[in-house]
Amino acid sequence: MILKHYNLRYVTLRRTKGEIRQNYYFFANLKSTVDENLTSNEGICKWFSIDEICNLEMPYTAEYVMKHYCEIGRFTSEMYVGISNSDKVEFVKMPEF
Repeated sequence: MILKHYNLRYVTLRRTKGEIRQNYYFFANLKSTVDENLTSNEGICKWFSIDEICNLEMPYTAEYVMKHYCEIGRFTSEMYVGISNSDKVEFVKMPEF
């Protein structure tokens, strides 16, 4: 395994085109021994700095997840749930009890 600290951090819900879309966003750290020239059968791998992430084109909820992660989420270990509307995605902490 090339990842460490692999955790589910965000779950988003969006209602569009008559269906509910639920997305799970996992975050992890790469082990220091990983070759930066990764390959994938899912597409082209490319590294971005954290400052570049929010300027990339991405799906609706992913854009809000990454913005929240860059501003808040990366400084916590909390799990968040996001509910989408036409203006934005509202995030709340999901407590464990």
